[in-house]
Amino acid sequence: MVLKSGNFWLFMILGLNFWLVPIFELDEADEQFTDGLMAATLLAAVAIQGMAAPRFRKWAILAGIVILAAIAAEEILANLKYVENTVFAISFAAATALYFHTMTENLEEVTFDTVLAAACTYLLIGMFFAAIFGLVIEFDPNAFAAEGSVTGRYDMLYFSFATLTTLGAVDISPASDLAKMLTVFEAIVGLIYIAILVGAVVGSYAAKMSGRRH
Repeated sequence: MVLKSGNFWLFMILGLNFWLVPIFELDEADEQFTDGLMAATLLAAVAIQGMAAPRFRKWAILAGIVILAAIAAEEILANLKYVENTVFAISFAAATALYFHTMTENLEEVTFDTVLAAACTYLLIGMFFAAIFGLVIEFDPNAFAAEGSVTGRYDMLYFSFATLTTLGAVDISPASDLAKMLTVFEAIVGLIYIAILVGAVVGSYAAKMSGRRH
């Protein structure tokens, strides 16, 4: 049953990162809210994997402690830069790798839960790059050019997924060499992931469903 799937609930939680700010008309510059939302998403990801796979439980608990400690440290020590974005980037990279592993080890017996794992992995990739772009802006505030000011994490979330889907963000563009190369790399990752991995998962699942009908 889909409602019992941890991947389904993570997919729903990931979706909240796109909808809560515009629905409640929150200020896009409200870093405290977006930071809390991304931290909650990470904690949900590691908790769901910890419950689904006992062998990852200790790592999930450790990851949760590190995430909370990093956020608390930056709130308490206002001059401590780079910590939160670095932890977000590393944590999203680890969560992405974990869900990618979960998806690929089930390719021989693809279920709807495998498809959900593929979708979660795709969204985690976008959030990983959003954290990386946030780190780039911390190092170089002029790394991105925008019609207005690039206000923070929510802008980077928008830019990251516009790049990952190759839609393109018309009002934000990379200005530094590092930002340009990271943008191109994310677009390539998005294309490869959709074309090869998701195609294989969805194609296998569709063939399985078709075989059941005949």
